[in-house]
Amino acid sequence: MAEIEETGKALAALVEKSPLNTAARLKLVSELEKQGKSEEARQQLIAAVSIDPTQSVAQLKLADLLLREGDINGAVRCFGLAQAFTPRDSLRLKIALALPPLVASNNEIALHLARVRAGLGALSAQSLSISDPTVDGASLFYLAYYGINDRPYYEALAQFYRRVTPDLALSAPHCVDGKVPDVSGRKIRVGFVSRFLREHSIGKLNRRLITGMDREKFHVTVAVGPGGRDDLTKELLQSADLAIELPGDLGEARRRLALAKLDVLVFPEIGMDTWTYCLGFARLAPVQCVTWGHPVTTGIPNIDYFVSSKLLEDPDNPQRWYSEKLFQLETLPTSYPKPVAAGKLRTRADAGLEEGVNYYLIAQYLFKLHPDFDAYLEAILKKDPKARILVVHGRYPRWSLYLKQRWARKMGDIAERIEFVPPRPNAQFLDLMKLVDVILDIPTFNGGNTTFEALSVGTPVVTQPHSLMRGRVCGAILRQAKLDVCIADSLADYVDTAVRLVTDEAFGTSVRKTLEANVPGLFERDEAIREWERFFTESLAERKTAPGPNPPDLSEYRKS
Repeated sequence: MAEIEETGKALAALVEKSPLNTAARLKLVSELEKQGKSEEARQQLIAAVSIDPTQSVAQLKLADLLLREGDINGAVRCFGLAQAFTPRDSLRLKIALALPPLVASNNEIALHLARVRAGLGALSAQSLSISDPTVDGASLFYLAYYGINDRPYYEALAQFYRRVTPDLALSAPHCVDGKVPDVSGRKIRVGFVSRFLREHSIGKLNRRLITGMDREKFHVTVAVGPGGRDDLTKELLQSADLAIELPGDLGEARRRLALAKLDVLVFPEIGMDTWTYCLGFARLAPVQCVTWGHPVTTGIPNIDYFVSSKLLEDPDNPQRWYSEKLFQLETLPTSYPKPVAAGKLRTRADAGLEEGVNYYLIAQYLFKLHPDFDAYLEAILKKDPKARILVVHGRYPRWSLYLKQRWARKMGDIAERIEFVPPRPNAQFLDLMKLVDVILDIPTFNGGNTTFEALSVGTPVVTQPHSLMRGRVCGAILRQAKLDVCIADSLADYVDTAVRLVTDEAFGTSVRKTLEANVPGLFERDEAIREWERFFTESLAERKTAPGPNPPDLSEYRKS
């Protein structure tokens, strides 16, 4: 970080001396973004396009930043200017799919959805070309947080990509004939591919699955996509029978995966970035699946299964939410490792909290804060005069500002009791969780990692299940901890439960004793690993049509 800051200072000095040096200014923008200084980056980009509006690269960078910050109108305007000066079909797609991370109301959601439908419909009727969709493509990432059945949108997007970039759907040589190999007498070759196999929710959810699989029955490949690396990445690569580090070039990444001749390929998530999304279109194993890392369907024809759980899905025809065939494990899809707190924040004063205040913490990303949840917050603040709701600042300062304004419009003065706190390293955030009274889960998109983490330090979580799986995760975890009493069936019940946990000493003590007794059983559950192994075996048997190829030649790759 110190090196990044020094580079930034040198570039800032150069830009001040030569304000017309657009190349230096754009390099400065990159350094500022690495430092999390989005406000300064935006001002530099505004200066660049003001000096020369025809600078399409600067217009694109500004458009991307405005879109991430939530300024949808500004982003679309900049995309349009870039398109006017340097026409590209990919920009038309970005304009069509532009969605803000935060919205004010369900009416606004409906307007954005209508615009996406119209945009995709118009583009699908035209002859377009996108040379590199991993760079120039666009996604519907924030759609997952709007609380709707998004299957039709993801299916339409996948159809669009297959038409515009048909080479995405190529097949590895051992998959060309569509046959599923006979694995009797040998290990089943299972691969995991992700850009997020590190200290990230994806890494945490899959760590023990990857390291704990039965190596007498399974040959495990770990393929790490382009991006950050850390100690967890190293651990997973070293645990693998075959470790592959994949480049950003999609063709080369597919070639390396194809050489492994996998029987089953697991995508822990699809939809969080365009690189992984595009990789999912290829047929690189006879059986390909995605699971709950980004808990939405993909719409991609070559993804055969969505691996979920009977504990997570609405029993009323859950298949309707997925383009993939739904496979439901008997357990949760993770053998979650027990979190470890830092132990540095031992008192409320250590964390900057006051005594005599009832603290309710929202531990999730700001873009999960659906406008319907505002009514829950308002009701808690009205019911508990000592309540103070803590929310963690997001990546962009404008997200917090937007929410403050949204809550002030809806709630008036009581919104002042919703306070933003700075993000902390994970271990210190666990300390903070331990010091507050209650964790407030968001019904439309639950906390997974944060629920495990909160319960690990003895703090109860309140939730209300939704019809979609992403709104049923917290409830499933609470049931495993025998905390059904924390699962509400209405807004009023949610508010009553949350406030009672704080103000009714006998009730709160009882819940915490139950949590203390059952929390050890939440973590490192080997039966989840065995359930995944069952899926690998049964999915191959289900799709088997003929014997497969010879075992792979692994000589090109070595474990890292």
